[in-house]
Amino acid sequence: MEPELAAQIVMADFHGVPQAEVLARGWPDWLLLALPGPDVQAPFTPEATLLALDDLAADPTLAMNAGAPLLPPEVLSDLTTRWTTHVQQSIEKGFTGAYIGVEVADALHARLAALWHLDDSMGGAPCTTTARADLRMVTRLLRHARRSPQLTTDLHYLASEYARFIGWAEFDAGNRAKAQRGWHAALRASAEVHDPAHSAYLLSNLALTAIYENDAGRAISLLTTARDIAGTRTTPLVAAMVDTWRVRAAAAEGDAKSAARLLLQAESEFERVRHSDEDPPWAYWMCRPSHMAETGRAFLDLNDAVTAEALLTEGLQALPAEAVRDRVLYLTWITTAQARQHALDAAVATASTALDLTPLVESARCADVLNEMAAELAPHRSVPQVADVLDRLHA
Repeated sequence: MEPELAAQIVMADFHGVPQAEVLARGWPDWLLLALPGPDVQAPFTPEATLLALDDLAADPTLAMNAGAPLLPPEVLSDLTTRWTTHVQQSIEKGFTGAYIGVEVADALHARLAALWHLDDSMGGAPCTTTARADLRMVTRLLRHARRSPQLTTDLHYLASEYARFIGWAEFDAGNRAKAQRGWHAALRASAEVHDPAHSAYLLSNLALTAIYENDAGRAISLLTTARDIAGTRTTPLVAAMVDTWRVRAAAAEGDAKSAARLLLQAESEFERVRHSDEDPPWAYWMCRPSHMAETGRAFLDLNDAVTAEALLTEGLQALPAEAVRDRVLYLTWITTAQARQHALDAAVATASTALDLTPLVESARCADVLNEMAAELAPHRSVPQVADVLDRLHA
């Protein structure tokens, strides 16, 4: 129930809120001014930003007590809506002659990061429509907006990374021709950026897809070039990533000696990783090389099921809970390793866990490895539990 205006003015005076704000904002919006901290409904200006940062950086024991009220959900929703409008207005100014600001690129970077994580969880198929819509905005900015040279470089990076991501998402969804168009556009945009680490990442993506297409020779060539491009101009984490995928390529060629050497090299690079390194944001997913799914799969390719199961099991335990697609990959390859060791009870249990997760993922790549798993289990169909798993797979 809304109090009488006179009562509201008395309340506002008690909380130090000017009467003019009560009249301008109305009930209950003016109550937000009575909360501790800055005005959450202030316009998006440099001064309001500094005040918010000052408040956040202040000693929390002085600025806000533990019992301070939470912001109502609708306030946060309104704040997000106004932020989006502000970014869009900045973009439109760039199209009409004014310079666009860094907040535009910041917004696009945030949306891109969200897509990376959505892909981790759900697979590539659900991500492509949003990625293309965002890429259209980046392309429009590059074509029409006024901007600083630094922002021009950043927009070319965004274009390259969106195109790389689209290529990867389409590949994961089983759309090879669309994936190749993504790689082509990514390579063109990347040529404008001069970012050795991202160039190496792009080539490594191309190489990994070549491995899945049974073209290990092309993968080795691409990964060698990627490693040469990265050289010493990137962080140990990126170097470890490239060399980990080189392990998979060498194993696909049947070169056990090179695979073992490259894994030791990747592990050594990973040990040099420091918290102070400025790793690229897209490398967030990189874990210890021996824990990578592709490493475990490499040892399956080398017919070392015992080592493959051990590495994949350790990697699965270290995997973030939200990485559902990778969880399916790990589980299917662990099943294969167990089946090759004739540990059928364990293989059935692992395969069942993988099948429980598959409805959550839209990934042709996962479908392919599940079919490979079915082929590994098929010789054991006479075992009733194995037959049940195969029936679930075929269903």
